[in-house]
Amino acid sequence: MQKTDLNKELRQYYRARSTPELVSIAPGQFLTVEGTGDCHAGEFRSKIKTLLATAANVRKISKLQGNDFRIPALEGYWWASNGEPFPNVMASEWNWKLAIQMPAFVSRGDCRQAAALAGNKKLPFLDALRFEAMPPALAVQLLHTGSYFEEEASVARLHQYIRQHHLEVNGVHHEIYLNDPGKTPPDKLKTILRLNVKAG
Repeated sequence: MQKTDLNKELRQYYRARSTPELVSIAPGQFLTVEGTGDCHAGEFRSKIKTLLATAANVRKISKLQGNDFRIPALEGYWWASNGEPFPNVMASEWNWKLAIQMPAFVSRGDCRQAAALAGNKKLPFLDALRFEAMPPALAVQLLHTGSYFEEEASVARLHQYIRQHHLEVNGVHHEIYLNDPGKTPPDKLKTILRLNVKAG
């Protein structure tokens, strides 16, 4: 059975340079869950656990249908209700959406079935999961290497590029986590920082 690996097939989506660049982002479908508050709080950790467990169940269902895949990198969308730039906001006021991209052969029904299987393990927040289509977009991105709490300079470089090229931010702060913080030293973490843009 061939295994689909979106991290390799969608190289432009899951790759970035260490300097800001303008890229075209293809549409995709995602398993998502939203929340608010500090990323060290229980809700955030519980929703990550539920999202990952459900994604693993989607894979099991797909394998039974003859379509195996590697679960892609976890993603996060971050914003503040008051419209302030994300790095300037207190952690308790964060809004976030966690997402994992699903291959094209995965259906909404597969995700519902996967969530039901996760319910057998009594995982919380299953009713908050969504199967969501993301449209194509134009974005400015870069690869940040280092701690999640040292992103401010990298984010500033994104905004500088956007201003210099007469673009406007057209969405919320987006991150793609290329390695596992539980297994990777903070100074070795690799995160794609991305902002959707439009012509100014």
